[in-house]
Amino acid sequence: MKGILGFAFFLLFLAGITLVMIQGKEMARQNMPGGGVGMTGTTWRPTIVGSEELPVDSGMFVQFAVDGSIKGNGGCNSFFGSLQKKDDGIVVGELGSSRMACPGKIMDREVAFMQALQNAVVFETGDNRLQLIDDAGVMLADLVSED
Repeated sequence: MKGILGFAFFLLFLAGITLVMIQGKEMARQNMPGGGVGMTGTTWRPTIVGSEELPVDSGMFVQFAVDGSIKGNGGCNSFFGSLQKKDDGIVVGELGSSRMACPGKIMDREVAFMQALQNAVVFETGDNRLQLIDDAGVMLADLVSED
């Protein structure tokens, strides 16, 4: 009888741990736009930032993690930051980056890309594309999935 009771408590303990893990993952997903569906675990390459089309070999990309962290490269410098759901929109925290200097055109693109990330409040996904949209409904950047 003690063995059965001990085994029942063990199963209850495992169920509790599983529930906590599931809730933790769900809470992390809730911090992501759209629950993180379609955005996380993918490398996104910008094809347009502002009104400028970017070359395929620009070296620019961004990745969004389920925990709300973001990282990427602006074509010259690596960057990192956080993304949180706020009210009905999205807020990207201040982005940190390395501090290498590159030719003017590359730096201009990098600054524009990082500003688009920070000014976006809507992240729309579909057909292997991600669009960053500001609070006025203007598309700031169009990105394509690299995965």
